[in-house]
Amino acid sequence: MTDPKYQVIVKCGDGVPHDAQAPALLELERSLREATGLPIEVYKPYLQDDSKLRVLMTPEKRATL
Repeated sequence: MTDPKYQVIVKCGDGVPHDAQAPALLELERSLREATGLPIEVYKPYLQDDSKLRVLMTPEKRATL
């Protein structure tokens, strides 16, 4: 696993298209590595469930889906 001091965490807003995010993250990682010479890794946190409707439901109601 990468040393945490070389990790960059990026959060994208709802308006940023998903198909644009991966290439942008890779480009950011490449640029940071090139500029610093460090083994920097760029991550985007994975949201387990970003459905606004499901988030508002109770655990019992979600279990019936």
